Amino acid sequence: MKRFLAPCFSIGIIFSAVVTHPTDVEATTSKVQIHDIQGDTYQSNFANQHVHAVGGIVTYQYKINGQHYFHLQTPDHLADKNPKTSEGIIVFTGKEQPQVKVGDAIEVSGLVSEYAIEGYPEKQKTDQPITEIDARHAKQGKIDVIKSNQPLPKPIKINRIPSKIASTDGTFDPKRYALDFWESLEGMRVQVDNVRSVGPQEHGDIFTVKNNVTKETENGGILLKARNANGNRIPFKLYDDQHRARQFDVATGDQFKGPLIGYVNYGYQNYKINIDYDTMKKAHVKGHAQPVGTKFTPSKNKLTMASYNLENFSNNTNSTTNDKADKLAKGIVSHMKQPDIIGVTEVQDNDGGGAGGPEANQSYERLIKAIKAAGGPEYKYQSIDPEMNKDGGQPNANIRVGFLYRADRVTFNDEIKPGDATTAVSYKNGKLTHNPGRIDPSNPAFTHSRKPLVAQFTFNGKPIIAIVNHWNSKNGDDALFGSKQPVELRSEVQRVQMAKAVGEFVKQVQNENPNANIISVGDYNDFQWSKPLKTYEQYGMTNLVNKVPPKSRYSYNYHGNAQTLDHIFVSKNLASRAQLDMIHVNSDFTDMSGRASDHDPLLTQIDFSK
Repeated sequence: MKRFLAPCFSIGIIFSAVVTHPTDVEATTSKVQIHDIQGDTYQSNFANQHVHAVGGIVTYQYKINGQHYFHLQTPDHLADKNPKTSEGIIVFTGKEQPQVKVGDAIEVSGLVSEYAIEGYPEKQKTDQPITEIDARHAKQGKIDVIKSNQPLPKPIKINRIPSKIASTDGTFDPKRYALDFWESLEGMRVQVDNVRSVGPQEHGDIFTVKNNVTKETENGGILLKARNANGNRIPFKLYDDQHRARQFDVATGDQFKGPLIGYVNYGYQNYKINIDYDTMKKAHVKGHAQPVGTKFTPSKNKLTMASYNLENFSNNTNSTTNDKADKLAKGIVSHMKQPDIIGVTEVQDNDGGGAGGPEANQSYERLIKAIKAAGGPEYKYQSIDPEMNKDGGQPNANIRVGFLYRADRVTFNDEIKPGDATTAVSYKNGKLTHNPGRIDPSNPAFTHSRKPLVAQFTFNGKPIIAIVNHWNSKNGDDALFGSKQPVELRSEVQRVQMAKAVGEFVKQVQNENPNANIISVGDYNDFQWSKPLKTYEQYGMTNLVNKVPPKSRYSYNYHGNAQTLDHIFVSKNLASRAQLDMIHVNSDFTDMSGRASDHDPLLTQIDFSK
């Protein structure tokens, strides 16, 4: 698409005045205008009504899942002066390609609707809908081209976006709330100058912030906070060439030099600026972010234990490529320096979603062989196969948690018989009753989710009680930019119950042995300030994440927000002897630049010489 570099209006917290200029296209004020349809709130008062001969200029065209759309915008001289109303709208023509092109001045007749164009299956219930005109003939639609080769409306220049996402009382105010800010620009042509990526490219999406936004992580990202979800993020969507877009190697901290001109739309629970791949590629300036391994040095008297989400790892090479297995193995050997124990999550069964049973012995053995091939030691594993399709995740893949361990560094107590999928472990006479064993597997808290696994090891003569967790995901929570405001965190209730279940086991161990060395790792799917993790801390556990400097305190990136979902807790008797390293080798990077998983590994080193 041709890049237009015309002067811009300016928009920050306040929109600048609209400048009228001559045009060859005339329209009467008695006709319904786009800003009338859009209105000054989230949904149009014209919804489910037919409108006739709505005028505008075609600014952008695209196709999604075989369906055709284009953006229509009011000529500048007919725009109103209300900063709450958008002058752009999306026109839908279905499978029929519209006989229009960018720069055409047209009149459109059709049915106004509020519709979530692109998203997850439940999008009509959860997402902000887009105001569109359905111009299909079957819906009494009509498109008349009045004149071609018209100047496009000047892009609105985006200078600043509110950090607060939405009001709690339904107030619509683009000056104060990011959700309203983007709604007031829906469908419009906009311009953004220099921006910085705050996460890796994923699915053709690039989340950015203005260059003057403070860098809060070591690679130039921004941190999700308890009371600030960073509404000032600017997402771009590269629609025109999804193949090249998904191969675009953009890491956290990369920059894009403007002007970047695109078109405001919405998809998958976020407002986004639609922009062409070539425009972003030309503007791209590679940053300096590089994967960096652990700062810890292995020691005879210091135990190292890691937490690592392997992102659906299996023995099925169709779903887990050899490249992924090699990257994971090399990272364990080099970035993590071959930890003594690794609590792993998202290990799938052998066929990774096939028709076979829940066994995962081949999946574990595949990773163990890859680690050895990468120059590492020969690990052993401990795990308990779940009941078929009882632990959530991909259907028939039977996701579970487990342990890899170095028999040359730690001793696994194999004199204790292992448990099974349904037997609860306990702690008596200084030992687990099953090794390994599942914590309270019949507790309703773990319905359709992974059951925590505990194992007993010995390091330098000291017994270690190791727990690995993978608590339920955030599926079911309202999206930050979704249709339901204020946001409700429904999934949190189950995680609180999980925290209590694991906490009660910890309490039992500590009652039996106040000096027990307990290390609890995993993907807890929640943040360090959240109610579930604060609940878990109440059982005498210390979250080592809170000891990490803020700029390094993240293990995951979601929609440009660096955040911590993975944690390592230790019993209080170990807290002063434990350090934590959050190893940033995945969450800031794409697969093309070495990413092995969507989570960063965490590594604690605990001094047992004291």
